[in-house]
Amino acid sequence: MAIIHFLNVLEGDCNIIQHNSGRLTVIDVSNAYNDYDTDEERKVKVSREREDRRLRTMVPSDKVDYKQKLTPDNPILYIKEKIKKSEIFRFIITHPDMDHLDGIEDLFTEFNIINVWDTNNRKEISNKLNYGGYNIDDWKFYKNIRDGKKTGIKRLTYFANRVNSFYKEDNIKILSPTPKILEECNRKENWNDSSYVFLYSPPMANGKSWKILFAGDSEDVTWEYILENFKEEVTNVDVLFAPHHGRDSGRSYEFLKTLKPRVTLFGNASSKHLAYDSYKDSIRITNNQAGYVVLDISGIDINFYVKNYE
Repeated sequence: MAIIHFLNVLEGDCNIIQHNSGRLTVIDVSNAYNDYDTDEERKVKVSREREDRRLRTMVPSDKVDYKQKLTPDNPILYIKEKIKKSEIFRFIITHPDMDHLDGIEDLFTEFNIINVWDTNNRKEISNKLNYGGYNIDDWKFYKNIRDGKKTGIKRLTYFANRVNSFYKEDNIKILSPTPKILEECNRKENWNDSSYVFLYSPPMANGKSWKILFAGDSEDVTWEYILENFKEEVTNVDVLFAPHHGRDSGRSYEFLKTLKPRVTLFGNASSKHLAYDSYKDSIRITNNQAGYVVLDISGIDINFYVKNYE
């Protein structure tokens, strides 16, 4: 039984796949914390930046504000209470921005994590006390993983076109980045285009496969490569996890003419920044309005469930 959980984590990303194999994949983390708060975590929780994220829904005047940002999901509690797992087989860090690493140290404290997917990025940030409402200790923890200073953590750096039995069994295909794309991103400090993008294609009851596309924060360089090399695989996708949370960030949307997603999931960003018009031919569901979204892929259809019934 395959199930995807699209969490409402304030203004970051955290998606979870329960595979038919029984393995659990967690893609990015945000708003994660356990029962013990360090002094730094307490500062972050009461910071002005954190409070602003809860309040700035900025829902358009013609829509109802369901205030889902006021009750964001904590991925640690969510996995323990709703999925009831103590082991994460694969934790994928799409790219090294703090809204995708928020609470990573607590996540590793609370769960047995078998594998970590990471890119060979060279991002650095300053060691200031409050990194925009995020915990600088989370950055240090991640950097120690990246630099091989954390013992007992199996870090894997896969690229597009790499084949491995485990993600073949779990129906994952990496579409980006390539070593060349990553090198360009390192040189230009373009961390969004360094994102993992992968196609998740669990089997359908009729013998075909679903097309579910996780896009990270990918931008134009990524999509030029994907459309040149994987056009058939990304044509007419069933579900798109919109790149960069669905933000309207001055990018090209030409890729949507090929993808033509039937359903697009918009992540955690202020509504006024979401590119509603660019995805107008797709059914759109947002964390801002729906809360968390659960996709049940175990039958002949994909059934969508949302936290907020309204």
